[in-house]
Amino acid sequence: MKKPNRSGKSRVIILLVLCALVFGLFLARLIWMQFVQADYYAQKVAQASTTRYSYTVPAARGDIVDRNGEVLAQDTPVWDVSVKYPAPPGTTVQEVANRTLQLLQMTGGEDVETQLAAFCSAVSAGEFPLVSGLTAAQTAVLYDAGLVQSGAVRLTPSGVRSWPDGTLLSHALGTVGPITAEQWEALAGSGIAMNAQIGQSGLEAAYEQLLHGTDGRVLVTAGSEGVLQEQLTKAPEPGATLQLTLDANLQRAVQQALADHLETLRTTKSAGSGREASAGAVVVVDTETGGILAAANKPSFDLSDYRSNYAALAADPAAPLFDRTVQGLYAPGSAFKPAVAASALAAGLITPEDTVNCTGRYLYYSDYQPRCLQISHSGRVNLFTALKYSCNIFFYDVGRRLGADRFSTTAQTLGLAADTGVEVASASGQLTWSTDENYTAGLALQAAIGQANTAVSPMQLAAYAAALANDGRRPALHYAALALDSQTGQTLWQYRTRVLSIQPGGEEVFAPIREGMIAMGQTLSALRGLEMTVACKTGSPQRAETLPDGSHYTNSVLIAYAPAEQPRVAVAIVLEYGGGGANAAPLLRAVLEAWSDASANWTVE
Repeated sequence: MKKPNRSGKSRVIILLVLCALVFGLFLARLIWMQFVQADYYAQKVAQASTTRYSYTVPAARGDIVDRNGEVLAQDTPVWDVSVKYPAPPGTTVQEVANRTLQLLQMTGGEDVETQLAAFCSAVSAGEFPLVSGLTAAQTAVLYDAGLVQSGAVRLTPSGVRSWPDGTLLSHALGTVGPITAEQWEALAGSGIAMNAQIGQSGLEAAYEQLLHGTDGRVLVTAGSEGVLQEQLTKAPEPGATLQLTLDANLQRAVQQALADHLETLRTTKSAGSGREASAGAVVVVDTETGGILAAANKPSFDLSDYRSNYAALAADPAAPLFDRTVQGLYAPGSAFKPAVAASALAAGLITPEDTVNCTGRYLYYSDYQPRCLQISHSGRVNLFTALKYSCNIFFYDVGRRLGADRFSTTAQTLGLAADTGVEVASASGQLTWSTDENYTAGLALQAAIGQANTAVSPMQLAAYAAALANDGRRPALHYAALALDSQTGQTLWQYRTRVLSIQPGGEEVFAPIREGMIAMGQTLSALRGLEMTVACKTGSPQRAETLPDGSHYTNSVLIAYAPAEQPRVAVAIVLEYGGGGANAAPLLRAVLEAWSDASANWTVE
């Protein structure tokens, strides 16, 4: 019988010992990993399951205020609600969305469910925009339910444009709306988001870069347990506050005066003499700086219900959306005569003492002999009398000798049918030229008294009045004065007064015109007793429409500046179907009195 193989047994024992050692090492390693390094590996697992995304913090749009700081347009805070994905433990995104809508008493419908499902399948983490434009009261409901505190939803503040008084300067302020694809392409690289709200018209559009502000960004780290960390990577910067040259109280007074005066004409005047007046415009400007102090339209609208009432406003035959101050084009009538006088004096064609014989009919042409009403004048008439009583014969003759091209060039230099500099979209207007298709010698006579092809805006008439006040120096008109940092109040931008053109002649040309315009103002009973001297010129341009007797309806046009000795303010008034220039005189008085009251409180700059 053979003895047992001790070497084989030893090998088995050694193998067993080695296996025990290996097992022990694995066990020790496992214990070390599970207990000693538990936090380390838990962190690794969390890191492997986390993801990052960012969201925008909208910047507040800057306010628009008047010269005294009264707010005309501002952002009212609202909140947008987003549902976070993944949802906090113990709930689902769909449950959170349904709960949120239920609390807000809103219905999401199948569209929200479909969109939410598509969103969750497309991303590993993010935020689904659920509802926008919540009020503070609505957000309080979500806080009371604990949805915000739990991290299930996020409330992101934003702003919607609002107006403390939407009837003030509604046309010029303009509107804000969603950016279009074309606008976004044009602004590529500016950092404006594809879903941004930007200025779409008026001053909101003209000063978009100052008002818009810069959005902020927040970086979010999320995991299976929800949001782990939020980091503000870029703080939002609110837009600048845009301060205008306009005085809100003066604007209110001018708007009310325009409305009241139109009503007075409708209720006190006869057919063809103002009874049909229902629309008009008034522009008031600073003669030195060109700052617009007031710009009134009638009819007008309220910006607060512009969008909700747009269809009715657009269909209204009275055209309340039409900005007559800059888009309306009207024949100036006899208000054009100072431009003809300036052209003739500057050219040396006449002196203030030269006369023309007013016989009531201009007899130079045998086939066309227009008339003059000869109101309080006849016989030999000089420039002073021609302006005081608006003698047509004098200006027919001077205009014929000058030629339409020469006096139209002067009128354009003085601001008629010329760029006024104003920031909002404006009609260009037109004058009468020898190159016009319908030009005749008779048309040139009518052009000399502000008819023919000539059509200008009330804003251009205001620029023209300012140029006459400044001895031919025409400042650019403008609404904006400066832009202020909305947080620090520091001035970021300031308007610099610009002179757009200068008509030669200076005091020698414009002093005689001033004397005639002062005298003309003294013939208007509505202006008597004013505490300031007014230089003005009326116009009664005929409209195409005729009355039953064959006579034409007329508009009321009036330009003025005051105080005449040292002008500070220029005014232009146009009343459709106003019945003649003199009918605008009571409105001019109301405007000048309102300006006097308002300017007494202004800080001298």
